[in-house]
Amino acid sequence: MQQHSVCVFLVLLFIGKYQAQETAAPPDWNGDPKLCTISPPVTPSPLPPPPMPKFPRQAEFALERVEIKNLPTFNFTAPSELTLTEYLYDYDANKLIIVKNKNGFIDAEYFYYDKLKKSTYIGTDYCVVSNITVNQDMDGASAIQIAPSTEWHVRPMNEFLLFSSEDPSRRITPVYLGTDIARGIPVHKWQSCYINKTDFRTVRRIWYFAQETVKLPGSTNDNYTTPVQALISASYDFPNGTQAAEFDEVFNVYSFRPGIIESAAALSPPKGVFCSSGPGQELISLKDVGVEWPNHFSVRVDASTSRSARWQRFHIRYNQGRDGEARRLRYDYMPPGSEDFESVIHDYSDNLTYTIDRRVGSCKISAGVRTSPVSAISDPILFFIIHEARFIFSPPEKAWEYNGLRPCRGNAIKCTILTTSVDNFPAIVDPDNGMTTGETWAVTNMEYGWSIRAPFATATPDRPKGFDYPVSLYLKSFRFPDPSNPSPLTIRTEDVEYEFYEMSHERYPDDFDTSLCYRSLGYPYSHLVFTLNLNKGNTIDSNNLNRLRLIGQVYFNLINATQIKYSRLADLDIDHERVSNDVSVFFTILGQTVIPGPTPTFNTNEPTVEAARDSLTRAIDSGKFKFDV
Repeated sequence: MQQHSVCVFLVLLFIGKYQAQETAAPPDWNGDPKLCTISPPVTPSPLPPPPMPKFPRQAEFALERVEIKNLPTFNFTAPSELTLTEYLYDYDANKLIIVKNKNGFIDAEYFYYDKLKKSTYIGTDYCVVSNITVNQDMDGASAIQIAPSTEWHVRPMNEFLLFSSEDPSRRITPVYLGTDIARGIPVHKWQSCYINKTDFRTVRRIWYFAQETVKLPGSTNDNYTTPVQALISASYDFPNGTQAAEFDEVFNVYSFRPGIIESAAALSPPKGVFCSSGPGQELISLKDVGVEWPNHFSVRVDASTSRSARWQRFHIRYNQGRDGEARRLRYDYMPPGSEDFESVIHDYSDNLTYTIDRRVGSCKISAGVRTSPVSAISDPILFFIIHEARFIFSPPEKAWEYNGLRPCRGNAIKCTILTTSVDNFPAIVDPDNGMTTGETWAVTNMEYGWSIRAPFATATPDRPKGFDYPVSLYLKSFRFPDPSNPSPLTIRTEDVEYEFYEMSHERYPDDFDTSLCYRSLGYPYSHLVFTLNLNKGNTIDSNNLNRLRLIGQVYFNLINATQIKYSRLADLDIDHERVSNDVSVFFTILGQTVIPGPTPTFNTNEPTVEAARDSLTRAIDSGKFKFDV
């Protein structure tokens, strides 16, 4: 096989050398006479020709291509090659998608004619962006300009199939050869001849189209022509007329349908693949398409990796700290080997971590918030938490490729898909000792899928209408064992996927409650209660009362009255006594913020429990503690 490849290379090299010496074809060269010539053309059939084939402006079809290479000079025929191809052609949208399956390797090509760019997705792993060729009459996928417009466009179907061309600058008129039978189907047979005098290339195409009386699956009442088969022969000649090489192909067309009925998912680029086309690429921020995490939320997450079929589940509560509060994150999960959940609260403002064992009621307060790398494959939960800023708080700006809408999580949800790429991320961690190796993955693609919880709902004043429900976050990392010699055959990939459920924008007082830590560790705290008298009747018992808003207002007033941080208030409860029309407010004031160490201390710049209580007493006694219901 290697020797055959060398022969082909030598022949093509010889052709190239000969052409370099004689760049112009003889004036009387009109094609390879063994295949076809444009003058004189092939003798037409004596039968009266039918009307010229009529093609749709949109079509999808499958094509089986068998290619055979012959080298007459060396009396050699290369083994045949089989390629299965699916075409999605849309003249009106100026788009073309070609999916190729050759020897089990599937590639997909997306043509963007308005930008003269083609994205080729190799397998389902990575993407290469290249330019679309223009005005190549022997390449049906090349772009053309259709007068009077100067914009580049996909060719009409007749030119895309390289069957005919009505443009005076590249006119191709097929010759009718009569009727025949192809794959058991009565057909009309037409021949087209293409030549290129620059490289002495000739291509003969014999197209077989189903006769008008034949009804095939997918045919319509619009009298569109259905292609069935094509026999293609191409050759390269030496200027003296000797044939250097011949390539024969058989095209079998299946399931030709006018129009496109594929789902949006079938037309979407492969999952988690980012296409970088270099300078000039129009990248966006998430918020440009209405994707933005709210200031505070709660969401349940399922994580899976390419190394394990076991789902790892955790629950996140998050506050961005944009309302005068501390930026905090809490996640609840079940550690490996544990029988109950553990709660971890990161307070980014105080740089503290609270680890609470819900089974035994113990707590550990430690300094700092972990940022050291972990493996996304072995610990996807902690990996997400460590990189929450990249995923949630501060995602990359003007770095996302918008891939449109497609069904996700089965077909139950329609999502907007956005993809970006991060170089040299994440760090590679040794699975045995948990330490970094000093290397990173070459690149990681990130794909977000977002949806709308209630498409017809009215947006709240503090949140513009947009995609308000995260559905998935997919990460795919790539690296080469030998970066100095990268090869698609040696590329290594790992992937992690996060699925989001039960997204809630509500905020509850006990989301970040650390009172258990103060009680279990013997730190100062005090349970307090005070009573206020209502001056609006029994409004507090009204069905129209927003209790969450009421609690939030009381929290805000307590913070102002006691001069302590939000995180030092806990266990807030409001009770109304109808007989006396009194409102009792129960709550707990926690001690000063802990400063962890061998001997923990407290932040003396903050008021003590006693000082905070006294400040509240003065505010109540002076009539300054009020709230509206």
